[in-house]
Amino acid sequence: MTLVPYKKPDDLTPDDLKLLHAARDVAYNAFNPVSGFLVGAAVRDRAGRTFIGTFLESSALPLSVCAEPAALLAAFSAGSRDLTTIAVVGGDPNAVGPTIPITPCGGCRQRIYDTTGGAAADVRVLCSNLVLDKVLDVTITDLLPLPFDASVLPAATWKA
Repeated sequence: MTLVPYKKPDDLTPDDLKLLHAARDVAYNAFNPVSGFLVGAAVRDRAGRTFIGTFLESSALPLSVCAEPAALLAAFSAGSRDLTTIAVVGGDPNAVGPTIPITPCGGCRQRIYDTTGGAAADVRVLCSNLVLDKVLDVTITDLLPLPFDASVLPAATWKA
């Protein structure tokens, strides 16, 4: 897998920039008493609607909820399933100097893959830092090239 170099905001469409701004804005609503780390996500559906979610951190870290599934659940709760793009923005608000784009954790990569149609849909994933000066523009299969998917499960156990 070869990832393309980071894009600058000027290289993106106005709709992509709007999605990144929505993700960044909601990142500042994160509940993060342990780490102070900010993460926000915004998903866009084929109808152009945007759904947002932020990070909910628990002192028992495995109970935390990442921003990406929070945004996916917001879309699903509104009845939207035909998702085309997800933006993930995050970082340490107290960081000094340049920062790299934040990418979804492994579990979130799997959740995005599973809930958006997998390799057949291959949704875009825009990843950035809080400054939005560097953007990684990839697909979910770039981030998760060898996914675990329903094809390995017995037919009776998986109902999409």
